[in-house]
Amino acid sequence: MGHFKDNYKREKAEMNRLTDENSLWARLKGKPLTEAQIAFLQNCMNENLNHARHVENERLTFNSIFLALIAGVMAIANALPEIVAFFMYLAITMAGFLSMLLTVRWNNAFSRHLFYAQQCYVLIHKHLFGDRDGDEKAEGDRWESIDGLNDIPMYCFKINSPVAYTPLGKMIYKIRTRVLYNSFYIMIQIFLITCTTASLVGLLRG
Repeated sequence: MGHFKDNYKREKAEMNRLTDENSLWARLKGKPLTEAQIAFLQNCMNENLNHARHVENERLTFNSIFLALIAGVMAIANALPEIVAFFMYLAITMAGFLSMLLTVRWNNAFSRHLFYAQQCYVLIHKHLFGDRDGDEKAEGDRWESIDGLNDIPMYCFKINSPVAYTPLGKMIYKIRTRVLYNSFYIMIQIFLITCTTASLVGLLRG
């Protein structure tokens, strides 16, 4: 598992490096901005944030509908003939795999829009206010700051973890929201696979 995680981090870092090398923000970094350039960057930042919000709403709406569909199938499956119940379980299980793929794509789109919004913000922030003196902090010490900026930004791109009351809470709160979200979906999928398998076994025995 660690090997796959390392490959993911390496590929993501390489993609970000290539993006940065060929980006407009790399050309503008450290240079004074004109009013027209600031207006352009503000518009790009707002559009990326709006699209990120739209992606998040799409994901939440779709998942709410999908969970309601699962509840509906579970409510009526036992009242149906075994063959019909099996194919309903099978269909909802296949839909679960598709929904997981859609969620991965939505997660990626959300991250990319937020990444581009951050780059616009850093340029505007440094032009208008400068940046705090000193070396950029390590990722684990930046609280709610973002890459390329020592100050904490006025827009909360990275929300800090909740403050824990107990050691157990501190350990649990370190888990990222995306990991919790994906774990929940995996549990739902395991449940659907189990129901489908049990229905098939009952059908074969009958």
